[in-house]
Amino acid sequence: MKLPLRPVDREQAWLLPPALDDLLSQGHPARFVAAFVDGLPKVAWSDMEIDLDGDSLGAPAYHPRALLSVWLYGFMTGVRSSRKLEAACRDQIPYLWLTGWQHPDHNTLWRFYQAHRSAMRSLLKHTVRTAVEIGLVDLAVQALDGTKVAANAAGDQTYDAAGLERLLARTDTAIGELESQNEGGDDPTPPRLPTELQRAQTLRERIQRAMNHLAQDQRLTRVNLTDNDAQLMKGRQGIIPGYNAQAVASPVVHSSGNGMLITAADVVDSAADSGQLVPMLEQAEEMIGESVPVTLADGGYHTAANLASGEQRGDLFVMPERYHPGVQGPYFKDKFVYDPATDTYLCPEGQRLPFRGLRRKNGKVRGPFRVYRASRTVCRACPAYGVCTKDVHSGRALWIGPTDALLRQHRHWMTTERARGLYARRKGLIEPIFGILKEQLGARRFLLRGLVNVRAEFTLLATAFNLRTLWRVWRYLLRPPATEGTHPVSGPLPIPV
Repeated sequence: MKLPLRPVDREQAWLLPPALDDLLSQGHPARFVAAFVDGLPKVAWSDMEIDLDGDSLGAPAYHPRALLSVWLYGFMTGVRSSRKLEAACRDQIPYLWLTGWQHPDHNTLWRFYQAHRSAMRSLLKHTVRTAVEIGLVDLAVQALDGTKVAANAAGDQTYDAAGLERLLARTDTAIGELESQNEGGDDPTPPRLPTELQRAQTLRERIQRAMNHLAQDQRLTRVNLTDNDAQLMKGRQGIIPGYNAQAVASPVVHSSGNGMLITAADVVDSAADSGQLVPMLEQAEEMIGESVPVTLADGGYHTAANLASGEQRGDLFVMPERYHPGVQGPYFKDKFVYDPATDTYLCPEGQRLPFRGLRRKNGKVRGPFRVYRASRTVCRACPAYGVCTKDVHSGRALWIGPTDALLRQHRHWMTTERARGLYARRKGLIEPIFGILKEQLGARRFLLRGLVNVRAEFTLLATAFNLRTLWRVWRYLLRPPATEGTHPVSGPLPIPV
């Protein structure tokens, strides 16, 4: 069946000139970004080191509200390049609406971003406080996790100290050969260095900076020439130069549907997660304004030191122990029962292990350990010999450290019905956040270089994630009520001052 066709008239005139405001729907996310930026109090602009007053003399500059709106909306939609934002401000309606049909170029956008991106980290706190003050956040539980994000650096540019020495020697040789080619003869000295020589000298400077960086940080064994702060880390795509991005999230409960809100975000140059637990919880507490009683985390954060910190802070950790095959065994030390009256342990086979003294393991400062040991004769005659212990010189020994009671208590807690029920929520609360950041906001790779800069970039990504969550609530509040009394609130989302 054939249908009539609509004509295509690219020269069609408007009967009436349209207003700019007519080009964007009322629930569009760009409108929420503008409402959020316009609602920022003066102290927020001061925190970002942005002056809204301008100057009475000189050519007018682009308004900071417009530039900040462009960057926030860009991060919300996965556009983080100043050149792409420049193009969007020329031909995309949301950006034209945000700028009032102005067209800032990429240099203007970049200078604003470069000058204020670190201070713009305060916007994350503003999104969190907004959600908390209007009662969107479930403050009963939070989840913590980390993900590896690729650095803006080449993988084959990572060297150890010896590799840097060899590369520097080859570069010096190449510079000497290039300089000799440009010396002699009667030709006048060129006004600038030849391109190859200039590149070689730039490479030499980068090598020297990398060597200095490696010498100053005793933790490092390798350094990347492109980004000195990036470290080789194991990700889903293999070993890459990258960073460890950390986030804390709490659930958002509203009539518009459930969601997540990032309450803390940071980036570190260490692949291990364990050292980030307490700093991230402290940041989340400062962002929210109060502590969240229950924290869900995976085994990467499980250490005795973290459990001790949680007990001191009054936090309840739902956190499995990192895989250890012996923990589930029938002769793991948790299966031995302590008798305080005799200061002995009773093994699963009914034999006693008396106290033998204080020891330190392998000369480590940690400890001292209380050592309990059975006699060699008893253990050799035991039917569990070869499974419980294989020591031919002495019997089974238990090394009881200062944190053993805490570890045992936490293992027991993780076997309870409540702990298993709480931990089941972790995956659905925190892991989708990283998926959205990487797939929808384009955060599979940082665009900036250096730890300070990527921290600012990731915090702005977290801010954009929160703005998307708040926008969904704001859009729901703008909907007309289906029946009287079912939709008590309408209008823009309140922004607390």
